[in-house]
Amino acid sequence: MKLSRAETRNVGDGPSVYTHMPFAAVLFALAVAPLGLSGQDEKVNSAEAMLGRIDAYKPPAYTEDKSDGEFRYKWLIGFLRYLEKRNEYIWEFVKNYPDHERARPLMDEWYQNLGGGTVPCTDARVPKAVLAIDSLLVNRPPEWVVTMGHYWRAYYRMNVVWNRLIFLDSVKAPSDDRERRDMILTGMRLAEEFTEQYPQDVRGAKLYDILAEAGKDPVSSRALYGRLLTSYPDHPSIGFYKGKAHRFEQIGQPFSFALKNAKDDKDLSEKDYVGKVLLLFFWNSRLEPCKTQAREVKKIWFRHEHEGLAVMSVGMDDEDDKQKFLDFVHDYKLDFNHVFEGGGWSSPFALSWGVNAFPTWFLIDRKGVLRYVDADRDTETKVKELLAEKAG
Repeated sequence: MKLSRAETRNVGDGPSVYTHMPFAAVLFALAVAPLGLSGQDEKVNSAEAMLGRIDAYKPPAYTEDKSDGEFRYKWLIGFLRYLEKRNEYIWEFVKNYPDHERARPLMDEWYQNLGGGTVPCTDARVPKAVLAIDSLLVNRPPEWVVTMGHYWRAYYRMNVVWNRLIFLDSVKAPSDDRERRDMILTGMRLAEEFTEQYPQDVRGAKLYDILAEAGKDPVSSRALYGRLLTSYPDHPSIGFYKGKAHRFEQIGQPFSFALKNAKDDKDLSEKDYVGKVLLLFFWNSRLEPCKTQAREVKKIWFRHEHEGLAVMSVGMDDEDDKQKFLDFVHDYKLDFNHVFEGGGWSSPFALSWGVNAFPTWFLIDRKGVLRYVDADRDTETKVKELLAEKAG
């Protein structure tokens, strides 16, 4: 699972609370732990007291070795119960103080907690989340709660599409596979239903983005991002979405760039890789998952360098972290070219390609053509495929 922009704001949370759980155990845990809508331990009246209770209520501590399956299972059940109680506290606050400055962000959390606190959630969680939303909306809460609820309902239903498309990608279903096409059409209907009902709500853009990311088909992804850009020209993240659209538009096109080598400030361009297969990866040297990815890239490079594989990294650390970035590169002998622009998620080159998650790896063939924008999957298979092709 990718580590996203949102998840790296609090890296300790990791990409998912389920990462180390057996899949069957996760599904069972999600199915048996319902999320409630009401109830209090005690009467709390003031906004400050309610917020104090919410802020003081913490999840169960993860204290045991991650290899202890029984503890992991018990912890997950406790965590889901924690989300249930936290949602009770949140809704009691929002119901009483809907105009408070913290009401909207807390209500957004309430909706996300319905899925078990993960993005995306498992299919087993979706019916419960949708039912909880419908149960809330039937009681006519404030209009902004209703609008938010309609978005999250569409979001959870889109999760089913996402999960199925990711599965079809894992079994290498072709782009013209009938089920894949049906799933994309289902997702498009979900996105269009919301955007037609709430054309001014910029959250609709995220529904198109989720579907385009999961589809992994350049043709449908280009169409989806085209619809997004047309429908939301003033979106706060329009530059990022233009980068995502650019990514899929450029598949099969020459890949060009003009950057600086972080080690010596010398110019780097596509001309430095003529006749080579280039693996380009975006990362952040302060994140543990990225460090693991960097080591994996090094292994692949070591195995195939003599066949013509080259590697270039784009460090997405913050400006003040350049020396730490270079120290890591030196200490782990990552002896290929590195780019450092110092803008984090807003680094110009990464933004121009819509990078919002790690790992994001591209592959450019010997002719300088962008072939893959999802090279983090089946990396070595794709590398071998491109290495086998002739440069001429």
